[in-house]
This record gives sequence, C-alpha cells and structure tokens, in this order.
Amino acid sequence: MVFTEFRFLFFFILIFCVYWALKNHNHRKTWLLVCSYIFYGAWDWRFLSLLLLSTVVDYFVGLMLSRPQVDYSTVGQEIQTSEAVEKEETKNGWINLFSWDALLSKPLNQQQRQAWLVLSLVVNLGLLGFFKYYNFFADSASNLLTFIGLPVSITTLEIILPAGISFYTFQTLSYSIDAYLGKVKPIRSFWDFSLFVAFFPQLVAGPIVRASTFLPQLLTPKSLNEVDFRGCLTLFLVGYFKKACISDNLSPLVDQYFTNPEIYTALSCWIAVISFVIQVYCDFSGYSDMAIACAGLLGYKLPLNFNFPYFSSNITQLWQRWHITLFTWLRDYIYIPLMRRRPKAQRTELFGYRNILILMLTSGFWHGAAWHFVAWGGLHGIALIVHKQWSSWIAPYKQFQTLRNIVGIPLTFYWFCASASFFRVSDISSIIQVEKSFLFLDSPGFENLNLQIGWIFIPLIIMHWAAYKGWFADWWQKIPKWSFAVFYGMLVSTILRFAAISPQPFIYFQF
Repeated sequence: MVFTEFRFLFFFILIFCVYWALKNHNHRKTWLLVCSYIFYGAWDWRFLSLLLLSTVVDYFVGLMLSRPQVDYSTVGQEIQTSEAVEKEETKNGWINLFSWDALLSKPLNQQQRQAWLVLSLVVNLGLLGFFKYYNFFADSASNLLTFIGLPVSITTLEIILPAGISFYTFQTLSYSIDAYLGKVKPIRSFWDFSLFVAFFPQLVAGPIVRASTFLPQLLTPKSLNEVDFRGCLTLFLVGYFKKACISDNLSPLVDQYFTNPEIYTALSCWIAVISFVIQVYCDFSGYSDMAIACAGLLGYKLPLNFNFPYFSSNITQLWQRWHITLFTWLRDYIYIPLMRRRPKAQRTELFGYRNILILMLTSGFWHGAAWHFVAWGGLHGIALIVHKQWSSWIAPYKQFQTLRNIVGIPLTFYWFCASASFFRVSDISSIIQVEKSFLFLDSPGFENLNLQIGWIFIPLIIMHWAAYKGWFADWWQKIPKWSFAVFYGMLVSTILRFAAISPQPFIYFQF
C-alpha cells in the first residue's frame, strides 16, 4: 500500500475519521497502533514479527537502562538498600517477584549498562545484516576467495528484504543509544513505544524519527482545532504531484536509457541523468511530504527531511539538506563519536577526513547491499573532504562569497549528476559508459531518447525556485475557506490528469 494509491486514500480517511471520533487519548493511540500494524502487514504480514521483535527488545533495553547507575562512592549503601528491598519483596509474597518497580529500582553498573546496549545493537544490526546484507557478504567473500586462488562457493539465500527495515532499525537504535547516554528518558508504556516504532506515515521510508522528538508528543492529547488542515492538505498534494506527476512520468525514460546506455548519444545521456536525479528527489521528497502531511492531520509533527538540496552552493550544504534525518543520524551516532575518540588538540586534518570518509561509506552501504552504493558514498566522502579543504583555503577571501554561491549551485548539481550513475547502475561497464558520455560527451551510440522531455526541466526549475524563495509560502492561509476549497479541487483535478498511468513503487522502499 503506497501513498499514491486510491486504496491508501480510503484507508487514511477511515483512520482519520475513527481517530478524531474517539475522545480518549489512549484509545486514539491504540487505534493508530493497530492501523500501523495493518498498514505494514499489507506489504507482507510475515515481517510483522521482525517489527515486533525489534520493538520488544529495545523497549526492554530502555527499561533496563532506566535503572539507577551504581555510584562507586556509595557502593556499600546501595548493597544494603538492595538487600532491604529483597527482604521486603520476600515478606510481601511471591507477587512482588514480578514487580517492575522493584526490578527497575535495582542499580546497574557500567558493564551491565554496556551489555544491555550491546544486546540492542546485536539484535537490530543482526536482523538488518541478515536480511539486507547476507547475500552481499556471501558473494563478496566467495569472489575474494576465488581471486586469491581458493575457489569456494558460499551458498546464497533467497531472502526477501522487509519493507522499511533500514529505517525502523535506525529509529529504534537511536532510542537505545540515547537512553544509554542519558539523552532521553526511557518510556514505561510499551504501547506508546510500539507506536513510536510503527507509526505508519514514516514507517517504511522515513523520515527517521528520534524518540526525543516523538515520544513527548504521545503524552499530549491532540485537539482537532490545532491541526493545520490547509497546510497539511497542500503539503500532501505537493508530495503527490512530485511522485505521481514528475517521478513516475520520468521513470520509463530513465529505465530506457540505463538499460542500454551504450546505444544512446551523449545528449540523451545528459537528459537521462538529469531526469534520474529529478526522479529520485521527487520520489523521496514526495514521500516525505506526504508522510509529514498525514502525521500532521493526526496531530503529530515529523521532522523535515529535504530542504531544496539542488539549490545548495556546495556539497556540504547539499548533504545538510538531502535526507536530513539520515545524515544527522549518521553524524550524531557515527561521525561525532569517532571524532571524540581523540581530544580536540590531537584531532588532525587527516583524522577528520578519515571520519568523513567513514561517514559517507556508511551512508552508501546503508542505501544498498552492493559495491556501487559503497563507491557512490565514497565519492561523496571525497567531495566533502575536498570542499572542506578548499573552504579553509579561500576563507580569507570573503569578498567573493556571493560569486562562490552563484557558481557553486550549478557546480554542485553537476557533481551530483556526475556521481548519480554509481547510484543507479550496478555493473562497472555501464557506469564507465555513462560517465564517458556525461563527462566527456564520448558515446558510441546514435539513438536519441525523447529529447522533448528536456523542455519540462524549465518550468520545473522555475516552480522549484519560486518555492525555494518562498513565493508560495502560506498562500493557503491568506484566502477564504471557500476559495481554498475551489482552488484545491481544481489543483487535484489538474494533477490527476497528469499523473502517470502506471504508478511506480517508491525508490527508497528497496532500502
């Protein structure tokens, strides 16, 4: 079930009506939890067990990490307190054996806390590693052994990748890590935590939500009067337009070129590559827009995931605007801990560059279990390093800042397009051919794609630039209700006329 299907529209209308008809806040949350599991089960009900396992493990780990930590200066006092608690439990009978309060009042030492965190890491990364990366590692190990003269055939498995496993794994892991670091207070309610993990708008393709931003929202009853209906409806329609009208209509042309890139001209290569980067952006940001809108209509706020990345003036800025929740997750849980392994005085430039490269290699590997994704991440890591060094060299020349921004936008977009073949194509020969055609205009082919598609880029750029400059900001709030209803109806009718005949699955569902 995808957001652009009419069955999702009926599904969401049912959720919306029942949700707001219920008066009790806990009943509403229970309804959302049930609907979220139905939504995920519509993909493949067998993987509900994985979602539940991840939920149970991290919920229990969070509870264990909420126990008081041993203060070694008062060890004797804590031992006496613990013994007194145990005597009281024995006196009160066997029922206290299962008392959560009694269990959670017992202190943990640092080694025990680390053990609980390791349990969360092993279970979550183990599930993700098996379902997403087992065949990758098996094939890579087999090829490596064959290369060094030890031909061994490692059996691969027919494994179905569970929808959204990369997203909800990172989401639950962030909860356990933050609980361990003391950045978030573990929640006692299992049902609230389950809804945090399974909340259907962002379950299968993000945004990746942090517990610190979502769990507090579950504690506050929602009011229908607080919902920005016009804003949410407009955002959903924008996301639908991106996905159904732009991304899905560009998909056949992109597939046509990348199936046999060697038979097409260099101009066709440029059209196809630019179409692909537009397709990916509209596909993923469109989903994020619709997810944020659906959550907003239910009274919940999800984080921004895209912020006009193609108008970035440098590669660092682009990655601060592209898939924001993933990049900040990798920054907070991989890059920053790596940097803190050394005191500030000992952090050399080489040390920092190494950590940037690790960050982006991880990003590439997260996107897919294939070497071309790793290479794509590595290329962007190198680009970030080059930009960081370049910025330090030209920092004194502030008078050229405006010129750098103007020139930087097309150069950054050009780089993103040039690296896109590593994201789209899996075999090295096709990647080389696409790069030769795009970078050096060197192509052996003579066939052309439908070059008229290039004219579509102009109005898209104009509309995107206008949105970037805020020309359309809050227009839906400035007109009367009846005008909004009429205009919205006209937009829906127009957009449906331009929607692709054959809806395509969201690209990021495969991750």
